[in-house]
Amino acid sequence: MLAPRWIKVVRDLSSHRFRTALVVLSIAVGVFSVAVVMGAREVLLREFDTGYAWARAANATFNAERPFDQGLVRRVAARPEVADAEGRTLVPVRFRTLDGEGNPSSGWKTMRIQAVDDLRDTKVERVEVPEGTRIPGEGEILVEQSAKLTGDWEVGQSMELELPSGGSATLRVAGFAHDLNAVPSRFIGATTAFTTPENLELLEMPDGYNMLLVSFRGAGLTRERASEMAAAVRDEVLEPAGITVARMAVPEPGSHFLGDIFKAVSLLLLALGVLSLLLSGFLVVNTVSAIMVQHVRQVGIMKAVGGSAGQVSRMYFTMVTVYGALAVLVGIPAGGWAGHRFTEFAAGLLNFRITSYTPPGWVIALEVGVGMLVPVLAALVPVLLGARRSVVSALNATGMAGVSFGHSLVDRALGLVRGLPRPIALSLRNTFLRKGRLALTLTTLGLASAVVMAVVSTRASLLRTVDDLDSWWRYDVEVAFPQPVEALGAARVAVEAGGITGVESWVEQGAALVREDGSENQDIEVSGVPAGTDFVTPRVVEGRWLSSADEQAVVVNTDVTSAEDGLGVGDTVRLKIGADEREWTVVGVVTGQMMGSKVFVERRYLEGILGRAGAADRLLVKTDRHTRDGQEEAAAALEERLEDAGYAVGSVRTQKGMRDNLNNQFGVLVAFLVIMAALLASVGVIGLSGTMSINVIESTREIGVMRSIGGSHAWIRRIFVTEGVTIGLLAWTIGAVLAWPMSRALVLMLQGAIGMPLSFAFSWEGVFGWLGIVLVVAAVASLVPAFRASRVSVRDAIAYE
Repeated sequence: MLAPRWIKVVRDLSSHRFRTALVVLSIAVGVFSVAVVMGAREVLLREFDTGYAWARAANATFNAERPFDQGLVRRVAARPEVADAEGRTLVPVRFRTLDGEGNPSSGWKTMRIQAVDDLRDTKVERVEVPEGTRIPGEGEILVEQSAKLTGDWEVGQSMELELPSGGSATLRVAGFAHDLNAVPSRFIGATTAFTTPENLELLEMPDGYNMLLVSFRGAGLTRERASEMAAAVRDEVLEPAGITVARMAVPEPGSHFLGDIFKAVSLLLLALGVLSLLLSGFLVVNTVSAIMVQHVRQVGIMKAVGGSAGQVSRMYFTMVTVYGALAVLVGIPAGGWAGHRFTEFAAGLLNFRITSYTPPGWVIALEVGVGMLVPVLAALVPVLLGARRSVVSALNATGMAGVSFGHSLVDRALGLVRGLPRPIALSLRNTFLRKGRLALTLTTLGLASAVVMAVVSTRASLLRTVDDLDSWWRYDVEVAFPQPVEALGAARVAVEAGGITGVESWVEQGAALVREDGSENQDIEVSGVPAGTDFVTPRVVEGRWLSSADEQAVVVNTDVTSAEDGLGVGDTVRLKIGADEREWTVVGVVTGQMMGSKVFVERRYLEGILGRAGAADRLLVKTDRHTRDGQEEAAAALEERLEDAGYAVGSVRTQKGMRDNLNNQFGVLVAFLVIMAALLASVGVIGLSGTMSINVIESTREIGVMRSIGGSHAWIRRIFVTEGVTIGLLAWTIGAVLAWPMSRALVLMLQGAIGMPLSFAFSWEGVFGWLGIVLVVAAVASLVPAFRASRVSVRDAIAYE
């Protein structure tokens, strides 16, 4: 037979099903938040690190101007500092998909096809060919899986290619492969694909390789050391063999190109996890404290019949433990399911595979701890205080006598307010009656409101940053040529396309920044720009823009300053541009555009260095059509006109298309911010609902008294709805005060993570939009429990314990 106190625990759990469900839900929210956020974060970090290690990113990539053979690859691989080397053939093409009848079903897009000797045994920048996917045969390719997010790709789909030689070919999609080292299509507007060397003839490419991928030995490899070893491979193996290196890229060892975005996502998830844990802790403390206040008279009765403080404490700790266990049973499976979906969504955006969705053991232990230990800790003070109260004090601390009103400064201030309808006056009294619970509720909902408003402002800041970067481009269409062309001739042809209001040509060249220790940063592109250009309006972060008098002066973007710590205005840099190596003075720093390291110099001076006077590598074109469709039409007409005139076109991009690429890159962060706001908002809403439900339950006897003296259902409901709306308004006010500094902190955190300045924008629309949402939610959260209480009979309400 169970002791009476344990029978009471069972009866409390089973007979007060609404209250039990409310408490369990409050605790389960914390468990769910930890499961989704911390579980997803740890799974993403683990799987990304595992996948990146398997992918074996190249420490150096060499692009050659003419083909080389396997013998040269073996000589590079034989060097003591080289772990692996692999040759591939890179074929940049433009393509358009064909329908079942062989007619074009899309516009021209960019594709980078890599011919690989053995797709199932790649050594550097490994390609994963899923089981069941066959190796491409004649006239076939494998498309990198990230392309699925940019279009309707299907196995067997045909496409027409425009080849670098000027010819054309038709290929079919044999399947899909995964390359973690490939930039996702949605980020750059270009697709990666793979084929075999047997298809090089179809692609009108000579036998041999034009790209060399190398990984180096050594733990703790730095970029400087990797640059030195890459330069040694170039100077001691490739160039003596007659191979001219057109480009040598040495990325930061162990750093994925999406590492900055992934770091930002990880920081967002960590911040979300901490905040969710904090908010759910307040929620549990509030709920358990309210239960103990509600049971004070019962505690007095038990002590009056001989119950000890220890027995009473153990009874309530047991009840809270049962609440926690039920919450764990609900929260962990729900959080695991949601975390699985969230992880799958994130991995799809960042283009890596998840092999196991199981979170690490410490995360599961944390989930159990949040469900089992946090409620017990939350109950510790109220249970011990309640169990030690005297019998007389406990018996008198219930219903309307359980709390006092009128003595504090806030109470006296409310007493000065005259002329309010009685339901509203009573609502304000009830709102501030239980000040400790009100403080916890306002802390929970106020923090949640602040985070939601800060997230909306951070999203607005990211969108403002896109707008600011977009303001760079004061032209509509950009044409890049695979080889330099005669600038005036190309410009004349472009004008003949119709609707063209302005044309400007740029000179571009890959370069290397030579550091003091002899190492090189090869990932730099130099653009020769007319000093007085009005085709771009860079946002200058430091210093100034180019002038016509500048010769050995450069303007660098923030991607360069991020890669070269300490580089700023007034510093001298040594650049190797083609065969020329000389020192330049940095006169300005401009914002990056998430398009890599760029250096800008005065065009005529760069022409003299390269010996390419009157040549152009890129045309910037203004048109009289500024809409998306108008720019696409102008781009198609311009491309057709240039090709008819005999100019080989490498790529054509519109200003709207480049903006879309920026939106796609920032869109990953925006997506996570929206999820973050939604989850935290739900925690706050549940906190308010819980508080109002408990307030209504505790006021059951008061409701009975009001009903007995003529209070109507609507009158009573109005009291509690007003109370909930008042709490919501107070919480919004607290959140609005905290939103600005929290927004700044979140933007600065993301700015540091992605390594580029962000334009801060505080969203007043978000602040006042959230006010409307809070008031509506507060009214609804109050209406449901108030409606339940107003339906209780007068007799049952007055007899309620």
